Amino acid sequence: MNTNENRSIDVLKPLFQRLPEEDLPSSFRENMMKKIMEEAVRTKKRNERLGLLAVILASVVVLALAVFVFIYMEIPQLEISLPKLTSISFYLYIGALSLLLLFGDYIMRKAYREKYKKYR
Repeated sequence: MNTNENRSIDVLKPLFQRLPEEDLPSSFRENMMKKIMEEAVRTKKRNERLGLLAVILASVVVLALAVFVFIYMEIPQLEISLPKLTSISFYLYIGALSLLLLFGDYIMRKAYREKYKKYR
């Protein structure tokens, strides 16, 4: 395997020596740094979205597990003064409120990070 690599290097060396040397454009460094920064921002946003998705999925799983446990344990029907609210609709209502609070928490944390970003 090592001899194959040496042969390919030997074959390529004269080919690269024949190529004319060209100077890089004057804005090459700026363009490269701009691309690196854009990629860093994309990566940060992707990680943030994946983190939020993971939290939402974990919350949904916990809520579904709680509903399953309530149904499995045959907890009696909740009597609430709201008009004809069944147990499942009540659990869905609580789950929706939890997700709404989670989204509000996400928005507030994002605003906090943006506000105090310069102090990091």
